[in-house]
This record gives sequence, C-alpha cells and structure tokens, in this order.
Amino acid sequence: MFKKFLMAVIIFSLFILAGCSSNAKPMEIGQIPWGNYQRLTYDIFENDKLVGTAEFTIEKSQSTNTYDISSITKIDSIQLNTGTTIRSDTLMPLSSYYNVMSPQGDVKIETTYKDKWNIKAKTSKGEQNLTVKLPKYYYDNDSLLMIMRAYPFQVGAEFTIYDAIASTAQVVPITNKIVSKEKVIVPCGEAECFKVELKAGAAKQYIWYSDDENRLLYQYDNGKLVYKLKKVENNK
Repeated sequence: MFKKFLMAVIIFSLFILAGCSSNAKPMEIGQIPWGNYQRLTYDIFENDKLVGTAEFTIEKSQSTNTYDISSITKIDSIQLNTGTTIRSDTLMPLSSYYNVMSPQGDVKIETTYKDKWNIKAKTSKGEQNLTVKLPKYYYDNDSLLMIMRAYPFQVGAEFTIYDAIASTAQVVPITNKIVSKEKVIVPCGEAECFKVELKAGAAKQYIWYSDDENRLLYQYDNGKLVYKLKKVENNK
C-alpha cells in the first residue's frame, strides 16, 4: 500500500528520467490568480470511491518576493506533507520539502535550488545526499498543479516545461496541451473549465482549470486517483 500510495500521489513519478536540455524555455505567465493567500481543499477518489483528502495552501511572503505553496494529503494511515518556496516573478523554486509519514516508516526530503539541485533525504535506512544538474528553466513538481494556474490558457496552446521531482531525483520534460473546454461538476460546484493534457513519454494526466479570473483547479486525474475541489478559502 505504501508504494501504491506514493506512486499515485506523486505527480509524474511514473515518468522516465530525462536529460537536461539547453533548449528549455520558461513557462509563459499571465495574471497571478491566487492573491496573497488561498487554501483549496479536495476529496480524492479511486474508482469513484472516496479514499482521502488533499489541501493546498498558497501564501505570499511579507518580506521577500516569494510565495510558499504547501500541501497535506491523507490517504488511509499515510500522510504526505510538501512545501515549495517559489519566486513571485518567474514561479521557479528556491527550496522545497517532501515528508511522508506512514506505519512503514517516515521519509523526509529537503531540497535547495541554486546552480545545481541539492537533495537531502532521510529514511529509516539513513541519510542520502544527491546533487542533480538543472536546465536553465525548471519548476518544482509539488507546486506544479498550482503554478500552472498562472498560464494564459487558450484551447490548442501547447508548451513544454521541465519538472524537478524531489521524491525520485528526476528532471522530466512535460508537454502540456490545452485540449478543450468542458463543464466540470465537483463538490464545490460546477464551472466551465480548460482541460489540460500533461504528457511525458506514453504517460498522460489531465487537469481542469476554471475558465475565469480565479483559474481554480477544479479536478485532477493522475491516472490512478481523481482529485475534486471541495472548498475554497481566500482568507485565513
């Protein structure tokens, strides 16, 4: 169950390792839709059965030009906590953490992004340190679902970004295509949404973002689990 949970929750963890390209381009950024504080809560389903919850929080720093994006995901007896500090202008990461708590043991990963990607992992088997080469432009995996809300969506548009996945120490090129508009119904309500296909190799995942100034993530299907928006809070 522990391995199954990790493979389902970690975005793109099934995607293959790829080399870093000098042709990497930054993600186009339109309007930042989340303000200085926002919390989004999701129900998580597997084959239409409620199996867990997830909570994403975005908060702007008062002293630096950064946002802190954190998440808490709970499924059965396992909890995954993540956090990423990103630049407010480029949305590229400065640091992150990734903590799994389970009956099988805890995993703690801390990363810093500088000239290279420094990763420190602590498990029941000890501590490991790793340095990974980075492309010129890259984004942290655990904040990716949220930062993509800032993209200026248009049906038919397509762009590729490099995704840094701390849990697997991989840097993966992800092709994103806005394939259509669809009406989506979730516990929070219903909305007309842009449907985005994310692809790396043969693996595909889908995200639905609302077609309005809030650009809320209404639904996310990673091929194993489906996240459905339940609640939106814009104030502490």
